[in-house]
Amino acid sequence: MKKIKEFYLSLSPDVKKTSLLIFLTYFFVLFSYPLVRSSIGALFYENYTGSDYPLATFIGVIGLMVLISINNKLQPKYGAHKVYLLTGLLTVASLILAFYSYKQGIKEMAFALFAIKEGYIVILVHACLAFANSFYDIDLFKKIIGPIGAFGSIGGILGGQLTSYLAAQTSFGTEGVFYISLISILLTVFIFYQTRHVKVKGLEPNKSITPIHAIRGVRKYVFLIACVVTLSQFVIFIADLQFNLIFEKTITLKNERTQYLGNFYSIINGLSLFLQFVILPVLLSRFKNKTIFLAIPFLYLCLIIIGMGGVASPMILAASIFIIMKGTDYSLFAVAKEVMYHPLLSLQKYGAKYLTDMFVYRAAKALIAFVMAQAIIKEYLEQVYILEILQFFFLILWIFLAIKLFKEQKRLNFRS
Repeated sequence: MKKIKEFYLSLSPDVKKTSLLIFLTYFFVLFSYPLVRSSIGALFYENYTGSDYPLATFIGVIGLMVLISINNKLQPKYGAHKVYLLTGLLTVASLILAFYSYKQGIKEMAFALFAIKEGYIVILVHACLAFANSFYDIDLFKKIIGPIGAFGSIGGILGGQLTSYLAAQTSFGTEGVFYISLISILLTVFIFYQTRHVKVKGLEPNKSITPIHAIRGVRKYVFLIACVVTLSQFVIFIADLQFNLIFEKTITLKNERTQYLGNFYSIINGLSLFLQFVILPVLLSRFKNKTIFLAIPFLYLCLIIIGMGGVASPMILAASIFIIMKGTDYSLFAVAKEVMYHPLLSLQKYGAKYLTDMFVYRAAKALIAFVMAQAIIKEYLEQVYILEILQFFFLILWIFLAIKLFKEQKRLNFRS
């Protein structure tokens, strides 16, 4: 913490001010997510079961794809900040409307709530990190991306703990958690909008070219990143599904589910924070990004092998594997992936992140969710070994494509 403080104080006044706003934006984005996710998750399981989780995810991703398409058209016309503002305000308005309809007895609105919470976090996180990636040069970015992620993890931990505390209070409960989440979303929108006067070359409103069109010269490179992101989401979704199938049967009361999930997401963010503060600085200083990038699927392979051994109760085992995978995804994988974008031009970064972090990230989740939601597949979801074999196959392919990605990076003479 002392080194981070000294590093921050060494920055120029303008960079220091903008950095503070970026840190706070990311903090409140991830602070809001445990509140939104836990409360909506508990509401969803009032009327549906773990076997409905893939369908809910699929609907959520389809909705997100529509938002991404709209976002891609609006960004070059109005700029990143106005789109961020619009996204945040529409998210809050949509959540209120869907929640009101749900309370009026339209139980299907649980799917709408699920879809909204799946979408808003992707768009806001993407916009914040894309802005940071374009604002800093590569050397400064490598030093500051870890602390940014760590600050976000602290927000996630505090949001999760607040969720558990409020859910246990009879005067708040799940509904109270939901309302607090809306305030935190509005806070992140207000803070990020304060950076609208910061000029970043390539991010000004430009009606002649969209972010997606900007990546034409580096299509293969971006395509390989997208493939790796796809496989990472296949693996993590299966771990998420395994956890949800067991969770829904083990904990049955709404407020208890909200309380449990609040602590659960705090643990994920706690692990992410540890990796950001303690492990990541060491890795970035001693190892190439290629080594870090390839180590992650090997770690997941080890987790799956441990899972096959069944050394703990199903609930503890499924929760532990998902926590480690998700915590690593939020920290090590997220940072390694961000560094891969940095050699691109500013608008190319936005285009690449639109394609991978928003469209492909969720499209991959939609695809695996759609497959798992099919009746013929749902019959076999309880047979854990089938899911583990799928994960094993995806990880081997992940390693192969990651090697191809770094060969393409070398061909383009990119430094990461």
